[in-house]
Amino acid sequence: MIKYIHLSVLNALALSTLAISFSQAALAEHNENVELDEINVSAPAVDSRIINHPAAVETYTKQQIQDSINATTSQQTLKYLPSFQVRERYIGDRNGPIATRTTGTLSSAQTILYADGVLLSNFLGNSFGFAPRWGLVSPEEIESVNILYGPFSALYPGNSFGGVVNLNTRMPTKFEAHASVQAFAQDFELYGTDKTYDGNHETFSAGNKFNDLSVLFTADRLENTSQPLQFANAVNTSAGGTRTTVTGAFLDKDPNGRDRVIFGATGIDRTEQLNLKFKAAYDITPTIKAAYTIGVWDLDSRNDVESYIKDAAGNPVYNGRVTFNGQNYNITGFNNPAEIEALHIMQAIDLKSNTKGLFDWQLTLSDYDYQKDRNSASNVGSNVATSGANGGNPYENRIGRVTDLEGTGWTVFDARGTLRPKDGNNDQHTIEFGYHIDDYNLRSKVNDTADWTVGNKGILNASSSGNTTTQAVYFQDKWQLNPFWALTFGARQEYWQATDGQNQITAGGLLTNNYEDRSDNKFSPKLSLSFESEPAWGFRASAGQAFRFPTVSELFQVLRNDTRFVQSNPDLKTEEVISAELTAERRFASGLVRASFFHESKYDALVSQTLALGSAIPYDSGICESAAGCGFIQNVGHVRTRGIEISTEWQDVFIHGLDLLGSVTLTDAEILRNEANRAIEGNKPLRIPKSMMKAVATYHQGNNLTYSIAARYSGRQYNSLDNSDSNPDTFGGASKFFFVDVKANYKFADKFTASVGVDNINNDKAYIFHPYPQRTGYLQLKYDY
Repeated sequence: MIKYIHLSVLNALALSTLAISFSQAALAEHNENVELDEINVSAPAVDSRIINHPAAVETYTKQQIQDSINATTSQQTLKYLPSFQVRERYIGDRNGPIATRTTGTLSSAQTILYADGVLLSNFLGNSFGFAPRWGLVSPEEIESVNILYGPFSALYPGNSFGGVVNLNTRMPTKFEAHASVQAFAQDFELYGTDKTYDGNHETFSAGNKFNDLSVLFTADRLENTSQPLQFANAVNTSAGGTRTTVTGAFLDKDPNGRDRVIFGATGIDRTEQLNLKFKAAYDITPTIKAAYTIGVWDLDSRNDVESYIKDAAGNPVYNGRVTFNGQNYNITGFNNPAEIEALHIMQAIDLKSNTKGLFDWQLTLSDYDYQKDRNSASNVGSNVATSGANGGNPYENRIGRVTDLEGTGWTVFDARGTLRPKDGNNDQHTIEFGYHIDDYNLRSKVNDTADWTVGNKGILNASSSGNTTTQAVYFQDKWQLNPFWALTFGARQEYWQATDGQNQITAGGLLTNNYEDRSDNKFSPKLSLSFESEPAWGFRASAGQAFRFPTVSELFQVLRNDTRFVQSNPDLKTEEVISAELTAERRFASGLVRASFFHESKYDALVSQTLALGSAIPYDSGICESAAGCGFIQNVGHVRTRGIEISTEWQDVFIHGLDLLGSVTLTDAEILRNEANRAIEGNKPLRIPKSMMKAVATYHQGNNLTYSIAARYSGRQYNSLDNSDSNPDTFGGASKFFFVDVKANYKFADKFTASVGVDNINNDKAYIFHPYPQRTGYLQLKYDY
């Protein structure tokens, strides 16, 4: 299933295959925790998370997930970790990018997600549409979630601006089986929609260990119907043409404070997702282990729209020219009903030693392949002039376009060595070094179709393709100077290439753009100094430089629909970040408090900007021809982000069985320089909240009953670089939110546990452009053998 890749990747594959051939049974899960240790705060210890790591770390365990999180997807397991947010618009959202204290939810390529050391981040692009592949991990199989904040470790690529997340699972040591069934529902009310949307979630896993071989099979099925994610609307009136008089629309203000008319709900996603995974592990020797994992993610989804407006005869009206309340409008927003299907396959091979002696090594090869990925969507609203009351109905006039990403994917190889030279009886150095290569391939074709519900392909409308390859060598030494001081220093040398970039667009004829190959070479040093004068206190200062190279989509992919045009930019510069963090941690017998001051300067930040109709696109001298504006990726000269993060965690506090954790993050982010548009200098960058606060209280009443209450708050943020969105508490805005979640677990019989919970029990209506879910209830029954 490994697709065609560059020669260097083939060499890496040959190396790994040679090692695997040492034993035909060398197949196992990759149980590497991305070097982040599970945190135990029951008593202070010198061997702490301060002196062991180059930057702040946080962990959420399987028990904490079970006690406090109504988890139906793996992204939900991050919700109470300090400074981290996942934009999950509904349960099962495929577009759930990670945001951190210095990166927003529109910067998906600035944070890294691993599962057992296998890369699940989708670095084909850098936006909400390129979220990590969460569907390959079931929340029931997660043993812990580990986070390393910032780009302070040489072991990870420059995409670690925001941090590195690893979802850790485990292999069985004896026979075990687990099953769960879960039902959930939300009551959603907004504009003309007042409905209950529900879904269900089922999981199963079974595994065993036979001498040196352990195997595990997991299955996860999720079915859900989302609330409307968008709404057809119009701000400006229009003149001329034959009109249909309609009723039923709603009036409100848009994010810029302008009068707006809402005509109906769109983006109602009915999704069914199935994740199947098989893992096998074999102990070749007592110190050498081999691993193999294969995961399959299958998607069947339908997006629908619902019109609020009706003509004089009571028929629903969709796209077209209408008159409402004495004003004329052109409606094009009912344009996204779609049939979506996908089949993605992930494979990983891992071979490693674990002597804990002078030298250990590890080889990891993974491949993620879009075997099938088709989106067949309506575009009947593209021509208002021909869209009357019936012609604009996407369920009757079914013309559309099919977007096919088959052949897209990525392959990653890592080879790592660890040296532990000793000085007498003391371990003075832990030296890690290695080689990394990743190969990302974009294959995108858009064809016209006569019937979007069937999806037969007609003539080519547009296509995009290209490849990026990054190779790196790195070195990092953790030097224990004495029992109180530790110095960690390292560096990463990266070589990046973009090749075979091509765009084709049909505009009165097929236009083809072939782009020249590009390359870049970057060196990024890291440094961290830790001090622990006594077990109760720890201090650390960290500094690091990192570079993020443009993704293949930012360089080569042109995105078009009927109301928006997003242009690629093959001349983008590499993003650079210089970050610093100063941390102090106070540990007690039953808890700890951590304070981290952080500062980040980001140069040539890759940001999507929007131009109005008729504006010149700066880098190619073209003109924006879309009425809704043109988006384009461009470098912003300098963005500065600084702030403070306070985190605390306590066990058995005040009364036996009561655990508390909480965090506060205060951030000041500002655009200091932007040559493309000086008017936005001094503004706030996109989607970075000024404040984030989280708190969780869990009470264990004996061994069989737990109660949990949690709260999440996110402060003011902006959706546009000009900060013109002065009315954020509406569809299209980026509002504050305050969600209160509750959960209770009861182990009512041997091996059986029942759970009940509510997310957003206070029913806060909040927006991240799209509306967040409103009050949602959960019921779950679990069996563990």
